[in-house]
Amino acid sequence: MAEKREISRKAMEQLMLGAGRTRRFTQDTPVLPDVWLRYAGVDTADEYKNSARHDEPQKLLLNPYLDAPAGEVRRELAERLAENKDPKSRSRVIYNQSTVSATLTFRDLLRVVLPMTDWWWRKIAPHVVDSKSFARPKVREYIARAIEDPEHPPKPPDDTLNLTADVLWLVRVVGALSILHGEEAMPEPLSTRDPDMRKKAPEVKSRDPIWRQLTDAALDAIDGLENLKPPKAKIYSVSLNRVAGPTVAGSTLAVKADAARRLFNISCSTLTWGVIDSGIDATHPAFRKRKPGEKPPSTWYDKKTKENNTRIAGTFDFTCIGTLLDPDATDDELPKRVQAARKDPAVEDELTHLRTSLRLGMSIDWKLLRRFLEIPISDYKDSDIPENDHGTHVAGIIGADWQGGDDGRPDTADTLQGVCPDINLYDLRVLGGPDGTGDEFAVMAALQFVRYLNATNDVMAIHGVNLSMSIPHDVTNFACGRTPVCEEAERVVHSGIVVVVAAGNQGYRKFSTPDGTMETYSSSSITDPGNADLVITVGATHRTRPHTYGVSYFSSRGPTGDGRSKPDLVAPGEKITSPIPHGGELPKDGTSQAAPHVSGAAALLMARHNELVGRPVQIKEVLCATATDLGRERYFQGAGMLDILRALQSV
Repeated sequence: MAEKREISRKAMEQLMLGAGRTRRFTQDTPVLPDVWLRYAGVDTADEYKNSARHDEPQKLLLNPYLDAPAGEVRRELAERLAENKDPKSRSRVIYNQSTVSATLTFRDLLRVVLPMTDWWWRKIAPHVVDSKSFARPKVREYIARAIEDPEHPPKPPDDTLNLTADVLWLVRVVGALSILHGEEAMPEPLSTRDPDMRKKAPEVKSRDPIWRQLTDAALDAIDGLENLKPPKAKIYSVSLNRVAGPTVAGSTLAVKADAARRLFNISCSTLTWGVIDSGIDATHPAFRKRKPGEKPPSTWYDKKTKENNTRIAGTFDFTCIGTLLDPDATDDELPKRVQAARKDPAVEDELTHLRTSLRLGMSIDWKLLRRFLEIPISDYKDSDIPENDHGTHVAGIIGADWQGGDDGRPDTADTLQGVCPDINLYDLRVLGGPDGTGDEFAVMAALQFVRYLNATNDVMAIHGVNLSMSIPHDVTNFACGRTPVCEEAERVVHSGIVVVVAAGNQGYRKFSTPDGTMETYSSSSITDPGNADLVITVGATHRTRPHTYGVSYFSSRGPTGDGRSKPDLVAPGEKITSPIPHGGELPKDGTSQAAPHVSGAAALLMARHNELVGRPVQIKEVLCATATDLGRERYFQGAGMLDILRALQSV
């Protein structure tokens, strides 16, 4: 069996950030700290927990530099990766309107991505001398002494060698990771194999030969990069394509939705809400169209009249966006519905055109891509029903209408209604599989598609979107609220669409201490995209007794990492009963359940006051100004508990 190769998080942080009195955040490379740590296999807070296989390709997001089109970055990156020829690489490279996503090895990152950054050509390339000079023992010994104490480096052996702090930093980090990804023995101060080293937390000792090992490994790894030509399309920053997951941990009565509908006789039948989630079961009777006083249709689609009997206006699967945007994806990797559709020569021509445009780095053609993302209601099959029940549950809170006697529901059963029982819904699937997880790139693509739909219609196709999902914010990598998905969410708001986001379920945490496990509440625990300033970020409270129980123990709390007030308000998020796939219903907890209450409230506001359509900032102001103060800390409850009736009466 091959020896397991590990490095400790503490050692990596010492190399990246300094140690002892000089410890600070000094890394300013375009490759963010979480990426370096992921390639070290230690990207969790536990310094000895190897949470990722360091030798596996990692999913990354690459942000273009200045005005470089994402398609141009993708095209040049793909060409350079082909020249790099890493045998371990599975370098799928795709792009959307603003970002490139790539699955890359450490060698890809070092020898292809870094030399495409502006930082490399400003800070590194001018000081990377020819290979012959770096091969000299005297030069390597000097570099080893310099990286041991970067703040007090020795005098260079000659005037031609002018290595800056950035170069020395790169040697330290690249050297350690090159050893980890190589075949030579791991130096003991870096390793976590020895149980005793785990206990005493490894410190790198002065004059340890490790510095020469790091130098040799780093210089060998970057050998030949001085001969590269500057890229035409540069990369600005590199971050992880973070995992997105659902935030699950008599509610309409609590927010007064039923009273508001009866008092103002409101219908939301002209409004449409996008549910960016794990998918909605379009066959569920809770989403059938219903005329006042009549039974709903018995089937979701009438094959004779070809009429859609559901309020699901469209279903689009973004979980396969990676293969659709990869011009080199094999036929077997394409979704089965796309494979079947290719029998039509017209579809095959469109797919060929799409792949050609992607290879050339042209702007994303959503009109062309839409055909391959869509699951038409006329072709809906049992296999199209989502495996995970999260999206159906969230959609039901917004717009379910399942009454007694409806399609298998007992006549004696209570009516199960969402906040807006006649609203139309778009099913935008970004979380796939039974576990309901996805990635940041897919969420961004769905948000961009929403803007496309509105931009290409005479009237708004989607009035708001709900994102009941959580992407943990890593404070060492981005300014709070400035992550790629947060910026994409704000673009959607600027386009006139309401964006409602779950705050996250990170408010309650367990910590391991020398005295055992400690349970506590966690401040500044809002997750992305809830950290975005303009979105409506929603925490959770009790479904019927919010004044008694206050904010749910699991609900993420503010302030944001940069000191802004979040969440914006709270809504019921405990034991909320809503539809689930295959004709069922189930109670669930979480800020995922709180957010759709606010989505419904925003829709009711627009239905009652049409002048608020396209004005998401004003809608947020109204909902927050009319919330009920629960008497809790501002960073726990936001403006307070959602009150739909008061919001409608205030305008």
